[in-house]
Amino acid sequence: MENAINRVLVLGGGQLGLMMAEAGARLGLVVDRYDPERAVLLPGTSDLPVPITWEECLQRYPVITVEREAFPDTGLSARLADSERCVARGALAVIPDRFDQKSMLDWLGIASAPWRTLERAEDLSAAMAEFSGVVVKARSGGYDGRGTWIVGDGGRLDAVPATELAGRAIIEKKIPFRRELSIVGARSTRGETLFYPLTRNWHVDGILRLSLAPANACVALQPRAEGILRRIMEELDYAGVMAVEFFEVDGELLVNEIAPRVHNSGHWTHEGADWSQFDLHVHALAGVPLHSLNVHGPSAMVNLIGTPFDQAWLQHPGVVHWYGKSVRPGRKVGHANLTAGTLEGLRNGLRAWADVLPEGFEAVLDSELGL
Repeated sequence: MENAINRVLVLGGGQLGLMMAEAGARLGLVVDRYDPERAVLLPGTSDLPVPITWEECLQRYPVITVEREAFPDTGLSARLADSERCVARGALAVIPDRFDQKSMLDWLGIASAPWRTLERAEDLSAAMAEFSGVVVKARSGGYDGRGTWIVGDGGRLDAVPATELAGRAIIEKKIPFRRELSIVGARSTRGETLFYPLTRNWHVDGILRLSLAPANACVALQPRAEGILRRIMEELDYAGVMAVEFFEVDGELLVNEIAPRVHNSGHWTHEGADWSQFDLHVHALAGVPLHSLNVHGPSAMVNLIGTPFDQAWLQHPGVVHWYGKSVRPGRKVGHANLTAGTLEGLRNGLRAWADVLPEGFEAVLDSELGL
């Protein structure tokens, strides 16, 4: 690791930054976290906060990365996010605003759902007439189903606060997709790229509940997905791990969302690959060459949503990752990873997790695993 970076600062005090710090420790790299809400530094994996100044950050950290897309408009985190040392600086100027994100995709010629801006309340009814079904998305701040309103053909538009959202939202055509897929990959500070296989995702009420990897029958789509993610990372001069979520429609990929960070749908890599997405993120920033990835076999990630820790989980197949958060409805408080030698073995293992998976997961498994 001669000439490699030895210290990285993560903007954000959540579980993604903590998992980056764990990965850094395995590599002999110091990864500290800055919590914007408390305005304190969290060294490594410690929860003991310490104060830090702008000058100390510049002296200590040659590379700054992020675990989320949005930060306060003022304060130290805002200055650090806008610093030339922040490898996500270009992405943070585009991705958090869905208008800017969609405009970039259009400019790059990358397919996504047809869209319009919501400038006036009456724009919604016009878009509904054009698209038949629509998805209204707040330009910023929405995640895990928040800030999103779906209206199918013949649905009620009065459920969307169009007047309140005027000037602050976009309207997309509701896409009748076959599957939701995602790709997670990395670009190093030297421009090298490396990608995990496409992952099949299953969302309920906008929240990811189950990921399966590698996605079945995606050999033909993999090069296309890699090319899209590579173009986006190059356009934004981004370093580290990034994810793109897709709709699969008639054998083609439409970009749904871009995440300039490690991503929930890549959590299966903890146990499902030689290097997790967190290892890969740290490698990309530290100057370590991005060598080939070895995927161990069929893998699944089960999100643990709004539920207390259950000791019985430790008897289930797989490995539990618990975030230590307070439990509340709809909150991601952990995940479980399963890896098996065969698709049938993975399916059998997932049956043990039926108590935390919503109704219908067996049908998703049947369609994805070809059973």
